[in-house]
Amino acid sequence: MDTYNLKPSDITAHNVAFGIHRIVKNVRQKAALHRSDGQQTVVLILGCQRSGTSLTYWIFERDYNTKIYRESSALSSQDEVERLRLNPLPEIRETIARQDVPIVVMKPLVESQRARELLEALPGSKVLWLYRHYQDVASSNLKAFGMDNGINDIRPIAAGDESNWRAQNATEETRAIIRRHFAEDMNPYDAAALFWYARNRLFFDQGLDRDPGRAMLCRYEDLAVDPARMMKRVYAFIGTPYPGNEIVQDVHPQSVGKGKKIAISPEVEQLCNDLWERLETHYEERLPQAI
Repeated sequence: MDTYNLKPSDITAHNVAFGIHRIVKNVRQKAALHRSDGQQTVVLILGCQRSGTSLTYWIFERDYNTKIYRESSALSSQDEVERLRLNPLPEIRETIARQDVPIVVMKPLVESQRARELLEALPGSKVLWLYRHYQDVASSNLKAFGMDNGINDIRPIAAGDESNWRAQNATEETRAIIRRHFAEDMNPYDAAALFWYARNRLFFDQGLDRDPGRAMLCRYEDLAVDPARMMKRVYAFIGTPYPGNEIVQDVHPQSVGKGKKIAISPEVEQLCNDLWERLETHYEERLPQAI
């Protein structure tokens, strides 16, 4: 289940329990009209890959009042190559409107650079931007997809290839930084860290930091260590009641800090650390006093 933090010994039992949960959820949703007030919230899970986005939608999946669209879903059915890019937004809007549930959760990670466009196109939508420390993200990226993946990720940005989602809507400043560091034989961890940098810069470049009513940062480390507290914040942000701690019952913190020993060059380290501190400052400023 990607970054879903399960102990290996618990995977089989979890799969059985979750299968039963999905059956019950489907029956309950077919038997009742959940959206009695006619209101619907669309949660857009965005950010950089390997930042806890899969963990987040699996948590939402446990809520009986949600409809979940994973990264590859009916909403991306027209992407014949990867099944990741979203279908035309008017079609997305119509598909979502047909769902008779109060919360629709989407994970269009490869559209994070289109956050503003998505917010305007989808009524009742809000962005939940997941962020995780760059060392852990870089380590997880290369472990999951191979040592060349970071280089493959930033190559389109260096080339300015707007047809590739990785480079789409990147600022000239971001492109210049990537070009300055890019080489086909570069340190793969530098490349993966720079991809983290490019993706998370989008939160600020799109002005999401100035729109607290529609965009919220979610620190992965807090989600993994204290998931109930974090999800109470998330549900308060989207304006719906928190369904209870059973939705976070399988979350474990063992993935936190696993990338702390990777080798990143000093210049890339400084670049990423500056952005990390900027994310942290914004996140801390918007923490409620108590939950």
